[in-house]
Amino acid sequence: MHTYPADHMWRDLEFSMEYDEQKRCIIRAPVAPGLCGEQGTLQVGFISTLFDLVGGELAARTAYPDWIATADLVLYSKERARGGEFTAVAWVVRAGRSSIVIEADMQVRPRPRAAAVSVGSAMAAFTRLRSREDTAQVARVDGPHQVFSLEGHVPSQRILDKAGLRVLDEAAGAVEIGMSDYVRNAFHGLNGGVFGLLADAAGQCAARAASGRPLVTADLAIHYLSMGKAGPFRTRARVVRASRDSVLTRVEMVDAGKDDLLMAVAMNTATPA
Repeated sequence: MHTYPADHMWRDLEFSMEYDEQKRCIIRAPVAPGLCGEQGTLQVGFISTLFDLVGGELAARTAYPDWIATADLVLYSKERARGGEFTAVAWVVRAGRSSIVIEADMQVRPRPRAAAVSVGSAMAAFTRLRSREDTAQVARVDGPHQVFSLEGHVPSQRILDKAGLRVLDEAAGAVEIGMSDYVRNAFHGLNGGVFGLLADAAGQCAARAASGRPLVTADLAIHYLSMGKAGPFRTRARVVRASRDSVLTRVEMVDAGKDDLLMAVAMNTATPA
């Protein structure tokens, strides 16, 4: 992870990871204003990003020397996080020849000495990619503790703005992020965590337009199909089901720079905050 530039989205998340003999991986991050929506709650897109980070790191350690790619991710919310420290404790459910499944319990500690409160759970499947001589390799840090923030770094308070996310058409759930070093991964593609941010923003926009209420994403299910390479990366959403207190949308994410190549499909459930 230390191969990323100093000005990268992950630096602004200020997360750290701890490992338990490669059986469990724990990620911690402050619930900072830059990660919260206008209603003051931690955005599910960032929760998805943090889970993808911890799940991907644990899956990569489990698969080594092979590599992995995220195939599917589901995330369910129980409570809204409004401050304190976010924690996700991840463990390996299954490690097979072709796939690795990771599950996590997500908690928030509102104050340093307060009891942690469970805010949701998540599960992801990672495809195992057999290592070959021509497989791109990235530097790995295998110690028991990693801190991804840099000394003296002042985290951005407007991460989505810095990433370049903008709404093109709220009713259509059309949002866009361009390619930049801020959101790029080690393989020069779109960082996998950004898929969650796109699915969150697009589904939430469509849900609010359909309901006329300030609904907020609660649950996400993302099916990854291909890596984003060129950009800009855009979404389109369709309302599947709508009631007074819940709207379910189907979100497609495409690489506009690759003839609208379909990168992922997500299901977004939005509810009152």
